[in-house]
Amino acid sequence: MTMIGRLAAWGAGLAMVLVAAGCGGDSGAGDSTMPAEAPLVQPTWESCAAAAPSARGLDGAQDALSMPRLDGSFQPVSAVVCGSAPVKQANGSTALVASENKATDIAAVVAALRLPDEAPTDGACTMDLPVVPWLALVDADGRWVQPGVPKDACGKPRIEFRDAFGAMRTTQVSAKPVQELESAEAAKTGCGQSWADMVWATSQMGLGRTALPVLPAADAAARICVYTVPEDQRGTGKPAGRFASGGRLAAEKWAGAREQLTVSKDAAACSTPATRFAVLQVEQATLYVEADGCERVLVEAGGRSSLRQGSESLGTLLFG
Repeated sequence: MTMIGRLAAWGAGLAMVLVAAGCGGDSGAGDSTMPAEAPLVQPTWESCAAAAPSARGLDGAQDALSMPRLDGSFQPVSAVVCGSAPVKQANGSTALVASENKATDIAAVVAALRLPDEAPTDGACTMDLPVVPWLALVDADGRWVQPGVPKDACGKPRIEFRDAFGAMRTTQVSAKPVQELESAEAAKTGCGQSWADMVWATSQMGLGRTALPVLPAADAAARICVYTVPEDQRGTGKPAGRFASGGRLAAEKWAGAREQLTVSKDAAACSTPATRFAVLQVEQATLYVEADGCERVLVEAGGRSSLRQGSESLGTLLFG
């Protein structure tokens, strides 16, 4: 089988699809056996989104380090790079935007891709692993392959490839938001799109059994951010809450919450996860308040954490 055939057959399991993380492939890396019925080359290139079956995302590009290498049997004339990055949107939100980029000055990249792997070293290697780009090469007939990337002595992409790829000039062909990372409302309130339920996490670790630290003054400016906990997150080690609402906390509400916390007791033993919680930022202190479940409060201030028992009235004050 020719190198075109081997690359294309391998590429049949590596075709790209636009997913939440961008574009990617599923290599089945490490298995060099190709099915005899596989097509010699991939179909005519259409787009990152149209190029077929996988949901690996950009992480799949790392598999290129163990894929078959490019040789002289395939003659590319252009390259396509699929990528993704957070981009601020006009409404203030931030989205993960998947992009498709094209390059035609690819001689240096192609030459680097045809280099062999270096012999593994017996010496020390750094722990970093440079990201391998999701790269497809396209020939004059529009056929494409995803080539393997040569490794250096430490199993990382050879520096010649990294330098050539970094110098390659690309033109963006398309860009599409594929996942909202932060909503406009979360950005406006300064809350953030997600937050961990630290009351639950702290209690599960057996921490927070200390005296109540000094709380900010009753007239201190406070902000509240409310998060809902998806059902599949409840009761996990560190439940991830999703932004629901947020903004400035009325002065009388912080004063009332502070008054209740000042006389609060240690949190009672409880194993009922909350479906909602609030994060209060008050000067240098952070408070986490469960809206339901065990109705506990975690106070972090002055380098100390204290788990306190809240109440229905505190919940009504902050969430009502």
